[in-house]
Amino acid sequence: MVALAILLPILFGLLLLLGLPRVLGVWGAALSFLLNLYLFLAHPGGVAYEVQAPLLPQAGVYWAFGLDGLSALFFLTIGLTVFLGALVARVEGRFLGLALLMSGLLLGLFAARDLLAFYLLFEAALIPALLMLYFYGGEGRVRAIYTFLLFTLAGSLPMLAAVLALRVLGGSPTFLLEDLLAHPVEGTAAFWVFLGFALAFAVKTPLFPVHAWLPLFHRENHPSGLADALGTLYKVGVFAFFRFAIPLAPEGFYALQGLLLLLAAAGALYGAWLAFAARDFKTLLAYAGVSHMGIAALGVFSGTPEGALGGLYLLAASGIYTGGLFLLAGRVHERVGTLEIGRYRGLAASAPGLAALALFLLLAMIGLPGLSGFPGELLVLLGAYKASPWLAALAFLSVIAGAAYALTAFQRVFWEKGEWRMEDLKGAEWPFALLAVAALFLMGVFPGFFLKGLEPLAEAFARILGGGA
Repeated sequence: MVALAILLPILFGLLLLLGLPRVLGVWGAALSFLLNLYLFLAHPGGVAYEVQAPLLPQAGVYWAFGLDGLSALFFLTIGLTVFLGALVARVEGRFLGLALLMSGLLLGLFAARDLLAFYLLFEAALIPALLMLYFYGGEGRVRAIYTFLLFTLAGSLPMLAAVLALRVLGGSPTFLLEDLLAHPVEGTAAFWVFLGFALAFAVKTPLFPVHAWLPLFHRENHPSGLADALGTLYKVGVFAFFRFAIPLAPEGFYALQGLLLLLAAAGALYGAWLAFAARDFKTLLAYAGVSHMGIAALGVFSGTPEGALGGLYLLAASGIYTGGLFLLAGRVHERVGTLEIGRYRGLAASAPGLAALALFLLLAMIGLPGLSGFPGELLVLLGAYKASPWLAALAFLSVIAGAAYALTAFQRVFWEKGEWRMEDLKGAEWPFALLAVAALFLMGVFPGFFLKGLEPLAEAFARILGGGA
């Protein structure tokens, strides 16, 4: 079943790249979302739907996939966000095909139970992202690609060395996660292995100060927001720290925990500060992402079950509200031809539906109680307080700053008096809006339903670090 969920969007993506009509991609995204929804609702607990096939058995490498509570939640998030993008993004079929291809690779990445298979998918998911930017991006796309590759290579090569060293130095017979967990590296080797992972995963979080590629990447992407929504889902660094780097080299994590906590908290505040000064929506959302991922990372780096739970929940929730905001920005760009904040004002008068949707998405992003951003932020702050009250206070300031930059931007665009008129929600934008708002409410009002699969994983994570129940 998990193999079908991974291969389905890849198959539809390849068909669209061969020139089949765009509407086929919308059906593919819908089927993928429904299958992922079923896998989440029917998940029995533990690691389910496991599948394994040899990739290079002589070296202990396998295509091994399975869904635990964390993977199932990310499957749901990816399926929903890609379906929303397929509904409203005005892009040609091949563009949508690249998006579906990337979503399939991301599903494989989140379900991987073999570290080398994870590494291969971690790198492979970059290819459709770079192709979307190269063929459909703005005038500065080559510089954006160069910057992104520079940061990525700086992290990927140490990660590959860490992957190989982990098995050799730990003595594991394979790269399967269960075998690696039974043979952790220790002592000085653990420090270097963890450092190799940390360099790669910090870039993909993105963690301050290795976040500089992100604003340029988003700014030069296609204005529809579809590539940006996929980019939001590709912020896999926090997931990878939780799943692989910290449990496989806990002694190395201990040595760098203080520094990582400081960088996460400082990045959360720094990102919020730069978002406040942003002049266009994509830059604002890019720096807001840096801030929110800083908060999520702070939770995982706290080593507490509450912090890890909150960080992972925030990561899943942000895929929907940040992805939704990028797609909404694309709808605004199609109507007014620019994303510059302040160029148009008073849009709520002519487009109240779009204004209401923007407000819901922004309120979820700033963590209003009752919406999807609140449970994750609350749990992170509780967990971070146990690890460092001062850094928790610093992260809390970023939450306040988040409310300031988000509501200020909303006021300038939608509420202030202006002469601009804009068409309101229409056609497929209505189901997009209703699905997004429903997801924000459900994740905010019933967080326990979505967290139940994460709790045993967060407890096990904390026990590895000497805490937990």
